[in-house]
Amino acid sequence: MSGNNEERGAGNDRRWAPWYIYVVLIVGGNYVKQSFLEDAPVVVNVIATVIVAAAVFVLVTAVYRSVFAGRRERP
Repeated sequence: MSGNNEERGAGNDRRWAPWYIYVVLIVGGNYVKQSFLEDAPVVVNVIATVIVAAAVFVLVTAVYRSVFAGRRERP
């Protein structure tokens, strides 16, 4: 099992931020969103949650890739 993880890690070109960055920012964004949409209907809340998660995912990925773009290992 560990051999498979090592192979996957060896080919990592840093396209994605670590999972915990996404989780912390999405959870935090949803807490902020909930304070604004406290009494909103469920449908509005679900749509807002999807938008917050998608926006955080895109922003974190874009920032992470721009920061680490020059640090990739060249063959």
